[in-house]
Amino acid sequence: MKVTPSDVTLGATVTEVSLAALSDDQWQRIEEAFHQYAVLIFPKADLTEDEHIAFSRRFGPLERTLSKRTARQEISLLSNVAKDGSIAKPDDALGLFLKGNRYWHTDSSFKKVAAKASLLRALEVPDTGGDTEWADMRAAWDALDEVTQARLEGLVAVHSYAYSQSKVGGIALLTEKERDALPPVRHPLVRTHPATGRKSLYVGRHASHIIGMDEEEGRALLAKLTEDACQPPRIFRHRWHAGDIVAWDNRCVLHRGHPWPFGPPRVMRRTTVAGDGENLWAIGKLEA
Repeated sequence: MKVTPSDVTLGATVTEVSLAALSDDQWQRIEEAFHQYAVLIFPKADLTEDEHIAFSRRFGPLERTLSKRTARQEISLLSNVAKDGSIAKPDDALGLFLKGNRYWHTDSSFKKVAAKASLLRALEVPDTGGDTEWADMRAAWDALDEVTQARLEGLVAVHSYAYSQSKVGGIALLTEKERDALPPVRHPLVRTHPATGRKSLYVGRHASHIIGMDEEEGRALLAKLTEDACQPPRIFRHRWHAGDIVAWDNRCVLHRGHPWPFGPPRVMRRTTVAGDGENLWAIGKLEA
């Protein structure tokens, strides 16, 4: 197995390994690389759906999807192809729902226990567009001066799915009951990684406002922190090919997808690893 780091502060490519037949030693190396680089690219791993789920469970228990209408609760369908086979349009419900992914975010920060990791697998991709970028919130924290760090320590932000998705639309893809299961939640603006001990910013599009701060002032601060954080050399970008799978650490990176032409299909599948602790979204737990 070969791990090749990128030339920026995060990201590495892992090759010469079969993810469907990992030895314990290989998994240990992958886990160590995951903690070090936060984003791991496995080019053309060509996993089946069952293999995708099995590999994801190496990282921990999985979250169930936002909607119970999916065929498998472990798999989120991120595709511009509707159930009837038609391609989504930029202004229809599915197109607007997908548009939200173009803004910097971390998966499931709108849940009481935020996600640990995500693993995204490409089944079909267009010839142009649709790249994914990740931003290193560890390095972003390190780049702040001590006065700013001291100001941010102890601040708590409210994260809300209704807030973030309503800004772009497509929220009607969830039922009223599914939306009600996602009330606003609170998360510290600065988090310490449980495995590495490194501090990082915890921001992104789902962060609505800051507790104890004027709403507009708080939103301006959140926007500035996100904008300043998501700059080179803290950005890692991947051009997708069918068969690729990428694992990233939601606890310390933001990500966003780039636009792509709406004509050709783009079919992706994602598993989400549940955060540690008493997590009602983890599969096998009671309903949230």
